[in-house]
Amino acid sequence: MLEMQHRVRNILAVVRGISRRTSETSSSIETYAAHLDGRINALARTQTVLARAPAEGMDLETMIADELLAHAAREDQAVLSGPQVALTGQTAETLGLAFHELAANAVKCGALSKEFGRLQVSWSVEADDNLRLVWRESGVAVASIAPRREGFGRELLQRTLPYALGAKVDLHFAPGGLVCTMSGPLARQAGESFEL
Repeated sequence: MLEMQHRVRNILAVVRGISRRTSETSSSIETYAAHLDGRINALARTQTVLARAPAEGMDLETMIADELLAHAAREDQAVLSGPQVALTGQTAETLGLAFHELAANAVKCGALSKEFGRLQVSWSVEADDNLRLVWRESGVAVASIAPRREGFGRELLQRTLPYALGAKVDLHFAPGGLVCTMSGPLARQAGESFEL
């Protein structure tokens, strides 16, 4: 019961934070409702998987694929590659929201908004047990994706991931599309014992 109470308090704190930050970056009630709904759904997808087998964690590739599927990305537009990696609770929650923001942006104005746009997500686990992940979009004019202001997604990537997970995040609006590189102690490979 104590563990359940602790998890519920943590989830409610995350939802409260998402709600507050979404209201600060929304220009209308309709925008607020749409963004909040998407973010809570992303969190719910992660919680559903973690609740089924909490000791196993959440598979990184499955998390990214599910998020792209939720955004109706075409199969021929995205390539995912990397070793099997299991994410623990808080890491999965935070990264799930990060992938939601990246996917939503890609659908709105990035690679997944263009017929010939492509997305490649690759990751590796380095010798120091750090995860290195690269989200690379192509087929987009940079001017069409560079943000005019800092919103929830950018804050999550550039402030929350470093603070909550000790990750380094680099967002680069390259010719052809966004390149987001994340690295840090974010995951454990399947079968390994270190925890976050």
